[in-house]
Amino acid sequence: MRNKSSVMIAAVFVALACAMPAAAQTLDRIKETAFIKLGYLDDARPFSFAGSDGKPDRETFLRLLAKHNTSAVPTQYSRDGIWVQDGRSVDKLPGFEEGLFIVQGEASQLVGYLAAPVEGELILDGCAAPGGKATHLAQLSKDRAEIVAVDISRRGIEKIRQNCARLHLRSVRTHCADLSQPLRDSWAGPYDRILLDAPCSGFGTLRAHPEIKWQRNITDVLRLSRLQALLLERAAGYLKKNGVIIYSTCTLMSEENEKLIQSFLSRRKDFLLEPAASYLPEPAQEIIHNDYFLALPNRHGTDGFFAARLRKVN
Repeated sequence: MRNKSSVMIAAVFVALACAMPAAAQTLDRIKETAFIKLGYLDDARPFSFAGSDGKPDRETFLRLLAKHNTSAVPTQYSRDGIWVQDGRSVDKLPGFEEGLFIVQGEASQLVGYLAAPVEGELILDGCAAPGGKATHLAQLSKDRAEIVAVDISRRGIEKIRQNCARLHLRSVRTHCADLSQPLRDSWAGPYDRILLDAPCSGFGTLRAHPEIKWQRNITDVLRLSRLQALLLERAAGYLKKNGVIIYSTCTLMSEENEKLIQSFLSRRKDFLLEPAASYLPEPAQEIIHNDYFLALPNRHGTDGFFAARLRKVN
């Protein structure tokens, strides 16, 4: 049965879609035809947690949370995630001060698996703040890769450093720089793997940020797609032969996702698209569309997320 708030939320979204092409495309993409499903996008959800390497495994951590009367369950798709529903602030939860976890959405965690980092590699996280993906890459590579976390924001860089210090990670070093401009000296690689979680319109995060429906329009989408294309070209220049780029966004707009990747591949014959399913945990191998990773809020219960795995072959 539809509740009144869900109907109101849906009515607002439908009215907005009529006037805003970007919202209309999002509406079509997630195939939200029922009012109750549209309302779901704005429902509050528990946090998702990614444990750090060398700390208790997920089952041990779940028992720790239960001991402290904290409601938690394993995430459905990520091997490292836990959904937590608790009224306390994150820094008051068991294990925070000890560095046992970092807050990171489940779809965002799955991007780390697509990168499949390996010990000893040089890895670039190109738009890294606040550090959730960089720290997950460190965890997945057992803190034995060299991860360069670059971000344009000095405040963002400081947040990455704080997270790495709390999680006791030693393999991440930071650099404040604008990736749309050339990186210099040793920061320019070449890298074995590059994660580019590009600035985007954020239409996949309406549940947490419903204001995006009012603040973004198709002009923003097109402006951001131009920036994303520039960042992807920059990243491609820092990659070793046979290296891998993971391009990801938290939007569902094709101009920022599939169309952008198709345009890149049409220009860059030295790159190919690899099937995302081959690198995801088994439960997550259903979250794909035409070899891309594509998480949909109504279908998968996560934020909307897109990712492509690109290999440099020449």
